[in-house]
Amino acid sequence: MKIYTHNFNHQSNSGPNKFSRQLFRKMNEKFEIKIVDNPNESDVEFCLIMQSIDRVKPRLTRLDGIYFNLAQDFDRLNSPIRYTYDYSDAVIFQSEFDKKLIERWFFNHENGHVIHNGADTQLIDSVNVEHNSSNFANFLKNIRPDVEIWSCASSWRPHKRLKDNIDYFVKMSHQKSVLIIAGKGMQKEDLGNHESLFGQRIFYVNELNYVDLLCLYKKSKYFLHLAYLDHCPNVVVDAQACGTKIVCSSTGGTKEIVTNGIMIEEEVWDFQPVKLYEPPAMNFDNKTIIDKKLVYSLKDAVDSYHSVLINIKE
Repeated sequence: MKIYTHNFNHQSNSGPNKFSRQLFRKMNEKFEIKIVDNPNESDVEFCLIMQSIDRVKPRLTRLDGIYFNLAQDFDRLNSPIRYTYDYSDAVIFQSEFDKKLIERWFFNHENGHVIHNGADTQLIDSVNVEHNSSNFANFLKNIRPDVEIWSCASSWRPHKRLKDNIDYFVKMSHQKSVLIIAGKGMQKEDLGNHESLFGQRIFYVNELNYVDLLCLYKKSKYFLHLAYLDHCPNVVVDAQACGTKIVCSSTGGTKEIVTNGIMIEEEVWDFQPVKLYEPPAMNFDNKTIIDKKLVYSLKDAVDSYHSVLINIKE
């Protein structure tokens, strides 16, 4: 099958691009697909969020949520997404939350599918912290065995709630625990009243490459992701596949992919525009234990995506 891609950057490590890169690699291994540069030479089109040119062949669009932040011109920002959605032969939503959100704001797509993101378990199993000689892996190996590691990773913006992650860690961890924060965008104010712990129990390592991130997850007992109204974060899928226990918010789609963790209960969102970068305060004591016997595998996602593409192929 020949696929023309819209809005896909194979060199980018953003969530949608990284997932799609892994998806295509695994799909090629199993089904021998080919990414082509000319839509006229393709059998189908694959679109990330919005189209780059008008539709030529049957098109599958994978959505990554839509805009609903009151601080932004969400109607203008959603317009090209809505246009792409209107003219797509099939749509994949990352979560049931996304499906409800998008169909509430747009319309019910007659060929819409919920396919959760999956982890590349084969790659994850091949990563060994002790065999990794990177500077970060050496930093991990120098942490004493009796020290419990907590972690979080994101491109940090207010709704990702780094300050809440830190507050939760300080409140719920014991004194022999450390929190390692990965990803760009951490601000000094995220530390709140815990600035004295920075460099002692709280460490910021900025952006890490993917293998180093997997090493971090494998060494972590807990992965914190208290983001407000997130969709289907790949960091959670990957951390969980590494054996890490997840702490998440009940809002958005994150809770759908957590199989072993703690969910902090919050007020149910009514799908109306909201001040996304001013998320509500959290009550860490209002929690639910999550224990489900499920595995979100990239292998299963590959089969599901391929099935949708085959069904729309001319």
